Amino acid sequence: MKLFLLIVLILNSLIGFKSFRFLNKSRFLFSDRFGFVMAFTSSSILGLVIALNLFLLFPLHFVAVSVLNMFIGIAIGMIFGAMLNTQSFIAGFFQGGVGGIMGTMIGAVALDPSLCGLPYSAVNEQQTILYLSILSFVLISITFKILCFSLKV
Repeated sequence: MKLFLLIVLILNSLIGFKSFRFLNKSRFLFSDRFGFVMAFTSSSILGLVIALNLFLLFPLHFVAVSVLNMFIGIAIGMIFGAMLNTQSFIAGFFQGGVGGIMGTMIGAVALDPSLCGLPYSAVNEQQTILYLSILSFVLISITFKILCFSLKV
């Protein structure tokens, strides 16, 4: 299961890197509004997905993974936001941090539903990890396809 999660994490990171390269090459073609939306969307989704995968990969190190996820999300947001202007930079900074924290929280609740007062489901932990990792891959793929399609290059 750890190998599968590592492969999904690498694939999600590669999708994020490829989308950054594509958007960075065509950054002169989009306006301030699209730059803001692009930084907002890409940093939150990429931060969420990478934080979720990292938490599922290392569930026993909650504090260290939580702090690492927040900083990774902030770094992703800063990178995507720095493409255009200060407004996009600030949006990417905050949304990346929020995405990192949300990914950690989703992973924690998925592994232990009693944290939110939810009943423990009949689905075992490995199936939950499998579903969430596949969902994260599909989510990031669809999000970046829509972002690149909305550019209309």
